[in-house]
Amino acid sequence: MQTTRTDPIIGELHAVRDEHAARCGYDVETIFREIRARQAASERNHVRRPARPVDDQATFGYYMIGVFDVLGQSRKLREQTGLPLNDDPAERQRVVDNLKDTAGVVVGFRGLFTKFFEGAAGHTGRADSLPAPQRTEMLAAMSSNVMCWGVSDSIFVAVPLAWTRHPAAGVADVFRSLLAAGSMWLIGLSTNHPLRGGMEIGTGIDIEPGEIYGQALEAAYRLESRVAGLPRVVVGPQCVEFLEAVKRNEGASATSATGHRLAAGSADLCLSMLREDADGNTVVNGLGQVMLEHTRGVPDFRDQFLRAHDNIRAQCRRFRQVGETKLASRYETLLAYFDERAPMWR
Repeated sequence: MQTTRTDPIIGELHAVRDEHAARCGYDVETIFREIRARQAASERNHVRRPARPVDDQATFGYYMIGVFDVLGQSRKLREQTGLPLNDDPAERQRVVDNLKDTAGVVVGFRGLFTKFFEGAAGHTGRADSLPAPQRTEMLAAMSSNVMCWGVSDSIFVAVPLAWTRHPAAGVADVFRSLLAAGSMWLIGLSTNHPLRGGMEIGTGIDIEPGEIYGQALEAAYRLESRVAGLPRVVVGPQCVEFLEAVKRNEGASATSATGHRLAAGSADLCLSMLREDADGNTVVNGLGQVMLEHTRGVPDFRDQFLRAHDNIRAQCRRFRQVGETKLASRYETLLAYFDERAPMWR
């Protein structure tokens, strides 16, 4: 897996991007104002299309956003230098195969995320034996409205935390998202396609069907791109504070006591999916007891743990051999986590 440390071109691009962002105080509006000012001062011809108006029915509110990046895909794309010659079928086929290979990994991850949420939202029958009022309450609490979409080699997940939903429904979707993140993280490490992510709660608006834009997206992206650093899923402080507040049953009233109790239980389950990493950041506990219980009876997950454990060992050795001490140190931290959890997963 190439990184900004081993690829000078990508490293330089990232350095320029970070320098520009720092100069603008990492403020998205300032960044775009400067870009537009440079564009206006340029003598180049620009194609201008009418802006798409935001639908009057667009919903503004709080969302939990997850941003996930499949690492290593850019390296294979960079292996293609120049355009294939029309009179060289072999070269053209090589380029097509390369694109299919890289796209296949990303599409596969998107499909796994989508199937996970579709399965989680399915009818389980657990509420069927309850009396009618409790059955209605339980079905509303477990209803799902997770959005999932992709751009290039990134996957985005959004959970609306709207007041119009059942008090427990949004929290249940946050738990589903944490569980999905932990599952995909382990699958990625086991297949040598590591996943890095960030999850945070903030404001947003649905600018397209099933697509959210706003501060929550920017915050999650910053966690993924600037904080995670290695294959892990970092969870932001606003998300943790939200879950702790729900667990304390804040906002409960006599008329919605049952709903808030269900929400508090789901929030407690979410918090048990988190752990503090060696650097003090909160991350998804992908090898924790909750993950183990929810994958019990699925032999593939234990096999994935073993493969992931072996892959991390190999990466530690490789980074040490090539002198990448920083990356080696990061992977050794990850290896220590796997070593600690190995007795549970074997």
